[in-house]
Order: sequence, then C-alpha cells, then structure tokens
Amino acid sequence: MGPLMLDVAQLTKLTIEPYRDQEFTEVAGPPWRALLNPTELAFSRKNTYQSTPSAGSSAPQQSYGGGEPDQVQIDLLLDGSGVVDSGETVGEKLDGLLAFTEFQSDTHQPYYVHAYWGRFDFRGVLTQADVTYKLFDRDGEPLRATVKLTLKEVVAPQEIAAEERRESPDLYQTWLVSEGERLDAIAYRVYGDPAFWRPLAAANGLRNPGGVTAGQTLLLPPKDKAAGSVR
Repeated sequence: MGPLMLDVAQLTKLTIEPYRDQEFTEVAGPPWRALLNPTELAFSRKNTYQSTPSAGSSAPQQSYGGGEPDQVQIDLLLDGSGVVDSGETVGEKLDGLLAFTEFQSDTHQPYYVHAYWGRFDFRGVLTQADVTYKLFDRDGEPLRATVKLTLKEVVAPQEIAAEERRESPDLYQTWLVSEGERLDAIAYRVYGDPAFWRPLAAANGLRNPGGVTAGQTLLLPPKDKAAGSVR
C-alpha cells in the first residue's frame, strides 16, 4: 500500500441497508457501505400550520396542522482515483447506491432503507440523489463524484400505535408517594380537587386518605373516569 493510500478497512463506515417492509424486519439485499464517511449530515424537522383570518386583526391565526416526516441530507464523496483502496469503480459504487431509488417488482416501490453510522441512525426512504462528477480518467470514466442523498423518515405502524396509546387520555398514569403525602393532597395536585381522593383510593384498593406509605406507586385514573365517582 502506497504512502498516499488510506486504509479504511478498520473504520466504522456509513451503512445503508434495504428492507422490503416499513417495519424493517425483512432485509431485501446486501448493505451498501461508504468508503469515505459523510462530509456533512443535515437534519430537518417541519410542522405545518393553517392560516385563518382573524377578525379585527391583520395578522392571521396559525392553527397547528401536524408534523411532517423528518428528513436528513447526507453528503458523500466517492473516490476511485487510488487515494482510497476500494476494489470498486466510482460507477459501480454509485450504481449500488442508486439502486435504492429504483422500483422493485416484489414490493411495487423502491425498498425502504436503514442508514446508520456511529450515533446516526435513520429509517426511511431515499427520495433524492444528486450526483456531481468531479474527476475523470482518459476514457471519460468517473474517478471522483460527490453525492447528496435526501432521506425521508418512515415510522413503523406499531411504533405509531404505541405512541398514540402513550398519549391517549384513557390511559392510567402513576404517582410515586412521598413522605407525609395523603390521597386528598395528591388528588388536589393531580386533579385540582381533593374530593378526587375517593376514585383514587378505589383505583388502588384503599379506604381512607391516609392509607398510603412513602415509596408506594399509585395508579391515577383519567380525570373524566374519576369524575363519575366524586360525590
């Protein structure tokens, strides 16, 4: 290996793996690994808002319309000039990368991709690849190219369902009892009314406001359910 040759064999490399399903359980083929790690990673998160006219004001009201999928941009350098010991030409390396944008007959769409490198971990689809060729040999074959990849996040359906369950108002929360606390005081802090100690006690098999001990974990029923037991 010459003095200008970089041995990248032992470096942790950006890896992109194809998957057939958006749960990322069925690998669709071999991973693609960068020879030179990204020169830049850019992250984007966006919310949408709906503008509605506001009576008596020139400034419209902004109503939250939800979040959009996160996006990342990855800047890569592909080098076949001999500086990096690759074993593949720039064209071959680029073909393997661009395959992630191609229609697949078994899924009727391009594969999902899982990109990771160090602490960077992103699951989504490759929506765009911008290639700029920088250097060529005598026959016009590319020796160096820069690539800007744009990936859009995909969240597995079960993860979305789990998040919706966590945010559901029907879920019971918990409370860790501190020294000297009583159910009526906890009810006031949680529900804004000490009278809620009764449904709180019922949910935890207790009979009186002072029947708790420090370190005990209480179930907190949702307020709308607990309200039916308040007298």
